[in-house]
Amino acid sequence: MKVSYKYAAALTVSLGLFMAVLDSTIVNVALANMEESFHTDINAIQWVVTAYTLAQAAVIPAAGYLSNRAGIKRLFMLALAVFIFGSLLCGLSPHVAGAHGGDHWLVGFRVLQGLGGGMVFPLGTAIAFSVFPPAERAISSAVIAVPVVVAPAFGPTIGGLIVDSRVGWPGIFFLNVPIGIVSLYLIQRVLKPDQRERGVGAAPAFDWMGLTLSMLGVVLAVYAFALVSEAKPGTVTAINPNGIVYGWGYWLVWVLFAAGMALLAVFAVWELKFTNDPVIDLRLFASYDFTIASIATWFVRALVLGSFLILPLFLQQFQGRSAVATGLILMAQGVGSLVGVQTGSWMFDRIGPRAVVVIGALTLTLSTWLLFLVKIDSGWRFFVPILVIRGFGFGWTNLPLQTVSLQTITGAALPKASSLYRATAQVFTSIGVAISSTILVQRTAAHATAIASAAHAAGHAPPADLLLRAGTAGTSDVFGVLTIATAVLVVVSFFLPRRSLKQLLASGARQPAAASQQHAHMD
Repeated sequence: MKVSYKYAAALTVSLGLFMAVLDSTIVNVALANMEESFHTDINAIQWVVTAYTLAQAAVIPAAGYLSNRAGIKRLFMLALAVFIFGSLLCGLSPHVAGAHGGDHWLVGFRVLQGLGGGMVFPLGTAIAFSVFPPAERAISSAVIAVPVVVAPAFGPTIGGLIVDSRVGWPGIFFLNVPIGIVSLYLIQRVLKPDQRERGVGAAPAFDWMGLTLSMLGVVLAVYAFALVSEAKPGTVTAINPNGIVYGWGYWLVWVLFAAGMALLAVFAVWELKFTNDPVIDLRLFASYDFTIASIATWFVRALVLGSFLILPLFLQQFQGRSAVATGLILMAQGVGSLVGVQTGSWMFDRIGPRAVVVIGALTLTLSTWLLFLVKIDSGWRFFVPILVIRGFGFGWTNLPLQTVSLQTITGAALPKASSLYRATAQVFTSIGVAISSTILVQRTAAHATAIASAAHAAGHAPPADLLLRAGTAGTSDVFGVLTIATAVLVVVSFFLPRRSLKQLLASGARQPAAASQQHAHMD
C-alpha cells in the first residue's frame, strides 16, 4: 500500500527528530563514565550537557528565519549533517588529546552537535505541519511526537547498555552516525524540493541585528538558569554527591538573567519598529490561540520536563540502581506517553483541545502527588504504574498544545512560529530543571544534616543509609512543590479554545477566509 506524501514526509522528518531527542537523553547516563575516562570532576564534565543546551538555545530562535532565506529542506539537511559530524567528533574526542584535556574537545564538539540539533526541532515541526492542512494538524503532531516520547523512554536503557559494553561511552555518539545517514538519504528522496515564493524586487535586508540580539539574549537567559544548579568547585562529598549548587542567591545568575532580558527587550523593540523581515515575529503573540497554548506549554516544560532529571537521580544515586535498571523503570513513562499522544490525537477533534488538556493536566497532577509519596524502598511496582499514568498526562497535554499554537499558521510564518514556540519553551525547560534540581540538592543536604544531628544527639553514629534517607525525603519535597504548581496548569488549561479548527470548520463557525487556509502551502 502506497503511503501518501504527507505521512511519508512527517515520518521521514520524525526519524531525524528521534536521533536528536535520543542524544539529549542518552548522554546523562554516561556522564560518570566520561568523568572517569578524562580524569576530571563533575564541575568540568557537566559542561558536556550545558554546552549542548546553550548551543541549541542559540540557534532555535534563528532557525525559522534562516529557513525562509535558504530553504527549509536544505537547512534541515544541513542541520542534520552538522549534528552527525558533531556526533562523530564527540565519539572520537578521547583520541584527540588523550585522557587529560580531552574533555575540553568533547565540550567543543558538543557545541557543534548542539548547533545542528537545535535547528532540527523547529524545522522538523514546521515541515511536518506544512504538509498537512491546518484542520488535520493534530495528526501531524501525533506523528512527530512519537520520537519525542519514545526516545526518552529507551534512551537511558540504550545508553546503559552501550556504556557497559566494550565500546564504552563513545558509542552513544557513534550511534547517531548510521541513523543520521539513513535519515539524510530518506529526506533527500522523500521531501519535495523547496518552493519559496520570490516577490518582485530585492529581498529585505538580512536582519543581522535581530539575529545577534535574539541569540545572545536567549543564551544568557538559559545559561543563567543552568548556572543555578551547577555545583560549586570542591563541594562534592560522599554525603552530597551533587555538591553544593550555586543556587538562586548567586549574584552572577541574576546578572546574566538581567543582561539576557535587556538584550531581548532591545530585540523586541528592534523587531517591531525597525525591520520589515523580523527574525522572530513577535506579533504572533497577538493571536490568542498561539499565546495561551504557549503559556500552557511553558508550564508543562517547566514542571514535567524539569522533573525528568529527578527520578534518574533518585534511582541511580540514592537507590544505587544500574543505568539499565533505571532505564527499564523509566520506560514506563515513555510507553504511557506514546499511548497518550495517539489517543490525544484522536480526542483532539472529538472533544476539543480544552477538554483534552484539562484531563491531561489533572492526570499530571495526580501522578505528581503519587510520586510525592515515594519511600526509600519504592521499587518498580511503585514507579511503573505511576509513570504510565504520568505518560498519559504528558501526551494529553503536549500534543494538543503544540497543535493549537501552530494549527492556523501557514506559509513563511510557520517556520518562524515554530522557532518562537520552541525558543520560549527551551527557556522554561531550563527554569524547570534549575528549580527542580536546586530543590532536590538543597533539601537533600538539609535532611542529611538533620538526620545526622539527630543521630549524634541520641549518641549514635549516622545511619549507613543516610544518603538514601535524605535523598528520598528531598525527592519527595520536589514532587510536593511540583504537585501544587501542576495544579495551576489545570486552571490555565481552562483558558484554551474549546473546539479545534476542524470542529469549527465542520460547524461553520469559522470565517470562510480561515477555512481557505486549509490548502495553503509553506513557501
